[in-house]
Amino acid sequence: MSRLFDRTTLLIVISALTVVGLTLFPATKEMFPFWVIARGVFVADALFHEMGHTIFYWLFGHVAIPMIFTLFGSDQAGGMSMAMGRNWFLQLLVFAALAYGVYWVKENWRGLLIPYCLFSVLVTVAAFTKYTDVVIAYMGHGGSIAMGGFFLFRAWIYLDARNTYERWLNAFFGFYLTLSNMVFSYGLAFNTDARGDYSSHLAFGAGHNDFWNIAMLIPSWSVKGIAIFTIGYGVAMIIGSCIAAAFLDDYFEDSKDL
Repeated sequence: MSRLFDRTTLLIVISALTVVGLTLFPATKEMFPFWVIARGVFVADALFHEMGHTIFYWLFGHVAIPMIFTLFGSDQAGGMSMAMGRNWFLQLLVFAALAYGVYWVKENWRGLLIPYCLFSVLVTVAAFTKYTDVVIAYMGHGGSIAMGGFFLFRAWIYLDARNTYERWLNAFFGFYLTLSNMVFSYGLAFNTDARGDYSSHLAFGAGHNDFWNIAMLIPSWSVKGIAIFTIGYGVAMIIGSCIAAAFLDDYFEDSKDL
């Protein structure tokens, strides 16, 4: 655990957080080179956003393909996931794959067995409810934040990074994916005009944005409430990545020695 708070780790984390902050802070985000950095990592955010939708489409029995459309964010949406109708044969194959995954994780990554089993049970239970579309819609932003947490986890424990520069990139992408989605959600939660534009906007003229779709599927929920939840989720993911790294650091060190 001591490696998590050594001088190198703290310098990497603080410097990456500073650069991300400058790409998101209103007073500096339009300055060179921060606007260039922001436009570049926007593509990564859009990619993981659409991959989040797509992965959960497949987990719930839909064939889906992610598509990224814009580099410079000319639309509020940077891409979309094209999906076919639900296929229960594919859904059964997914259940079988999740079940086999329990054995594989037990044999290869025993330290991750409990989280994997919990994830598999939640997916299986959700598959038999009417809320699959809610999960799919949320896991655009939710998946991007989760991927940010994974990058932060890698940065904290130096997992599979070939050098310090790659470790810094893990920290940078981790903070950007989490904080950019939190900043976006903050605007929706506390800026009435931004929330109105978001709620009335049609992504590519074809459909509403994710939080609006969720609010339509569950009338008791609102775009503001979902945005506030997402801010809390982002905070939990940042803190959780550090806690997970602290608990699993020794495990991954032992795995490297095998």
